[in-house]
Order: sequence, then C-alpha cells, then structure tokens
Amino acid sequence: MHQRFRPVLTMAAVGIASALLLSGCSTETTASVSSSTTDEGVAYATAQIEKFSVDPAFTLDAPAFPLKDIAGKTIFNIPNTSGIPFIVTVDEEAKKVAETYGAKWVEYTNQGSPTEHTAGIDQAISQKADVIMLSQGINGELLIPALQRAKAAGIPVVITHTYEDGDPIPDTLKDLVAAQITAPFNESGRLSADWAIKQTKGKGNILLINTAEVPVAQGIIDAMKDEIATHCPDCTVKDVNVPIADWATKISTTVQSEIQINPELDYVLPVFDSMSLFVEAGVTAAGKVGSVFTASFNGTPAVLKIMQDGEVLTMDAGESMTWLAWASIDQVGRVLTGSPIIEDGAAHTPLKVITKDNVDETGTPPEAGKGYGDAFETGYKALWGQP
Repeated sequence: MHQRFRPVLTMAAVGIASALLLSGCSTETTASVSSSTTDEGVAYATAQIEKFSVDPAFTLDAPAFPLKDIAGKTIFNIPNTSGIPFIVTVDEEAKKVAETYGAKWVEYTNQGSPTEHTAGIDQAISQKADVIMLSQGINGELLIPALQRAKAAGIPVVITHTYEDGDPIPDTLKDLVAAQITAPFNESGRLSADWAIKQTKGKGNILLINTAEVPVAQGIIDAMKDEIATHCPDCTVKDVNVPIADWATKISTTVQSEIQINPELDYVLPVFDSMSLFVEAGVTAAGKVGSVFTASFNGTPAVLKIMQDGEVLTMDAGESMTWLAWASIDQVGRVLTGSPIIEDGAAHTPLKVITKDNVDETGTPPEAGKGYGDAFETGYKALWGQP
C-alpha cells in the first residue's frame, strides 16, 4: 500500500487529448475593473517577469527512496502522440534515466487517438508491465474501461503533464490512477499576460489564441484574462479559438485577419509555443514585424530558435523537458517501490521566463533542458542515491 506524501513546495517556477472540439468562436472584452492603477499593474507584471527569469531552485521536500530498486521492472510508456517533438524529447530523457537505474522502457508509438491509447494499455497488460505511464496530456477519462482492466491485472498507472498544479486526479480516475505529475499551466498564462502588460506599459491591445479541445487550454486563457483584468485596466483583450488540426492552416490567416480588423493590435498570446510558428507567419504576412509581437509557453527548442533569429517571439515561459522527465521517473519510481507518493501538485516542473536577454543560455541552437540550471539533478540524485 502506497503512502501519500503531501510536501510543502515553493518553486521559482502539450498536452493534447481528444475531448469536446470547439472551433471558430471569439469573444472580446475591455478590462475596465482593476484592483490597481496602470502604473501599479506594470510594476507588478515587471516584478513577476524578473522573479521567473532566474534558474529555478529545487525545493522538493520529499522522503528519499532507493530508485535502484526499479531494476528489472518494465515501464510501459504511452505518450499522447509520437508526433510532437516536446513529447518525444521528454520520453527519450525519461527512458535514459529509467535505464540508468536498470528498468526496462517500452515506448508505445501512436498518433494520438483514444483508440490507440486503449490498445496501448491492453498491450501493456498482455506484456505484464509493472507500471503504465500515460504521458503528456492523455485524457484518462476517455480510457476508463481499459484502465479498469489494468487495475484488474494489478498494473498501476501514472499520468503525467495533464492536470494543473494543485488539481487532484479526477474523481472518476481516483481508483484507477496511482499518481500524477502536474504542470503550472495557468501560471504560464499569467506570465504571458504579465509580459504583454510590461512591454506595452499597461496599454496593450491583445489577442489570445485558444485551442479548446486541449483540456488545460481554457484554464490558461482564463488565467491570462484574469491577470489582464486585475493588472491592466487599460488593456483590450480578444480571444479566438483554433483547433489543433487547424493550427498549420488557420493560425496565420487568423492573425493576419485580426491585424487587418484591428490595426492597433500589438500582442498575440497563443496558449502553446508551437502555435507561435504560425503566429509569426501571420504577422509577417500582415507586414507588422516590429510592431506586433507574441509570447507563449513550453520552451520548445525549435521555437526558442525563432526567438533567437526573429523579432516576433519575445518571451516563452519555458519548462525544462529534462526536469519533467526526471520528475516523472521520480513519481514512477515511488509507485514501483511502494515509496511515499508526491501529491498536491508538488511533483511538477517549474517555469523560467526566456527572452531575448537570456535565450542564448539555452544553447545556440537551443537544446532540450539547457538553460534551467542543474539543481534538479543534484536534488533528485540526493533523493534516489547514485545508480
């Protein structure tokens, strides 16, 4: 029986799932009620950006356990999709750590459908895996019959990078999921909004781009709106939705169209940074390079490269893919060894604001995990012991 460990954590700190598909809608609001003046809002936003612009500290206060005891165990990883570089990179790093400590890693390659995820769980059961990882945003609520079969087979399940920090595992999954790794999704949205407030000196004309079928995306949008309403009474905000399947074909044209409708637009904030590639194309097509900018979340190396090379992307709230992989193996190792599980959103990765001023710290060109310091390696190794 696993113990549940609830640590006190303070950190200086994409999931894709099939659910309700929304498209094409937009709303517009002007922030007219604020708890602060414009100057106070800009000062607050600036302080937040400065706070998150340093290497995160490792402050996870958790019981140590012998990760070497996972030797010989089989970790069966089912990623949300094998087609997104962010997910692939995290999985590759997690595999490397797991194998360093003697575990066997099985990667279930798929294209992101619940049908494939279900088949992956059944394959893990047939192979008698010791633990199943549902990684990077899989909606377990669409897989309940398969998860029930895993439970009947005695195989624990760990969900990673799917739910917001502090959110519990959904009630429908509580008896089917052993542990989770959360993410500071909403904090990322607040930082994107803070950056736009700071850069526009509290006078921003801002477009938010949602991708509403991703479960965490609406929370990011709501966090952006709340941050702007609270700290930027003179900002104007509009949001639009572009489904994942339409990113490549509709984001750039949507941005171009919005610029034509609203020539005063100065910031575009998509929920995930892979969308920024298409935002930049739209800004370029509209002839607004140098006057319309973007900021987002994830810290994907290919996206940080366009920050180094271009003028449109000016901030990315990055999370270390390597840190995320190590956090995932820590939680999986606790499940496999019967050690105390980390709860309450403490098992996650912190954020670091990446801008033109510090993007070169991530490498030239940027590399996964580089630019966030190595505090997490020292911290986790102290918890695990050396292999």
